Amino acid sequence: MFADKRMGRRPCEPMKPYHLQIQLTRESSRLNAQWFGTSALYEAGSAQCMVRLDADMALVPDQLLIDPLLIDLQPLLAEIATDTISSQEEFQAADGFLLLRDLLADDEFEKLCETLYHFLWSEAQRGAESAVVQKGDEGKIWVDPDGRLVRVWFATNRKPVESDDLVVRFDSEQSADDLTYGVCNVFIPKSHKPGSIGTPWWRRWIRLEASDSLKVHGMHALPREVFWAGLARKLENWWDADQRNLFVLIHGFNVSFEEAAVRAAQIGYDLKVPGEMAFYSWPRPSHGAATAYAADEATIGASVPHIAQFLHELSEHSGANRIHLFVHSMGNRGFLRALERLAADRRPSLRLGQVFFCAPDEDVRTFKDTVNRYPHESEQRTLLVSPDDQAVFLSQWKHRHDRVGYVPPITIVEGIETIEVGGFGLLEMGHGYFAESGPIIDDIREAIETGRPARERRIPRAFGDHFAIDIRQH
Repeated sequence: MFADKRMGRRPCEPMKPYHLQIQLTRESSRLNAQWFGTSALYEAGSAQCMVRLDADMALVPDQLLIDPLLIDLQPLLAEIATDTISSQEEFQAADGFLLLRDLLADDEFEKLCETLYHFLWSEAQRGAESAVVQKGDEGKIWVDPDGRLVRVWFATNRKPVESDDLVVRFDSEQSADDLTYGVCNVFIPKSHKPGSIGTPWWRRWIRLEASDSLKVHGMHALPREVFWAGLARKLENWWDADQRNLFVLIHGFNVSFEEAAVRAAQIGYDLKVPGEMAFYSWPRPSHGAATAYAADEATIGASVPHIAQFLHELSEHSGANRIHLFVHSMGNRGFLRALERLAADRRPSLRLGQVFFCAPDEDVRTFKDTVNRYPHESEQRTLLVSPDDQAVFLSQWKHRHDRVGYVPPITIVEGIETIEVGGFGLLEMGHGYFAESGPIIDDIREAIETGRPARERRIPRAFGDHFAIDIRQH
């Protein structure tokens, strides 16, 4: 450990070999960069880079103006050493440089990456140590960079709470008359495990483990025009034409704004599919209390016009070539009624990619009557249900009518593939199994990347008139 007062570093923050340290100057026109090799005490090089004139400063974490941010170069060193990265162009596309690509002018970014690439290439040639890097899926060398921030776009009809004319948070209970748009930065810790948003404190206490929780690090509300222009610009400038995916989560019952942001970031991060991640968040008056469940039912109903507006604008203004939806639990009610609203208002049909109806807390009769009535286009629709989902079971008991997300009975609808998910216990995962189970995440990834139906994918197994995934077998 050490303190570098010149860079304003906190004395207790640990350093490690092979990292890049960046910080914005107060006037935000320049970015200071220092990189370190085997010694974490002495820099191996430094540069000052001009920030691009059109940089979206609203997307920049506030703490970058106060403390330096570390980008782990160790995984990149390992990939260069094994020829997984064999060119400067591949180096520039590294996930860890997400924030740099946001901030720097193109020529400045390319120049910095060229310098860093040659530095790491030279280190690899002389046999620099890279043993700490582990191999991930499909043999690709990958670890989460220290200080990794994932950008997540959002829209919400929660009532904003302001301080000094800035939105600082959203009220959990109160609805707003208009949508608020913005972007969150979510921190993904190095110890993150796919499907997890953090180990419960009591398990960490028993195992004496450090926290691995995902956390929101900065939330910025944006004017509507800035939001849509910024999202379209990111999709156009960051991703190739065949990679302009937009992933959208519409959450369910008893989810806070922060929890929705974290879950969206986790889904986007674990999928490992190119594109941008977004979520829609609606208020939760019940705060999870079973006795106030009806309050959330009323709120999702009142949120329908806002969800419809957001879906319409996604289709018209996002610039995405493919929009993939994850609609969870009670969020399915808002989504289906939003489709009805769009048709009633004679809005253009939505152009969607993959649509995943995840554990729907919706009446079976209403779902079957509604889901195929409106002329919205989609590549493929998948319904995820389970006999182990206690949350939907309790809703079924309360309503005294079958719910789509609970089995039995199995809900089969023409034009939608039903996948029954089983094999998880109450203490392992529950209502959020669509995002928490590795096999489900893998199957969703294959569906999005290949467009293949369930019968042609690796994991689902045919089971009568539907498909099944037992997570214990994977």
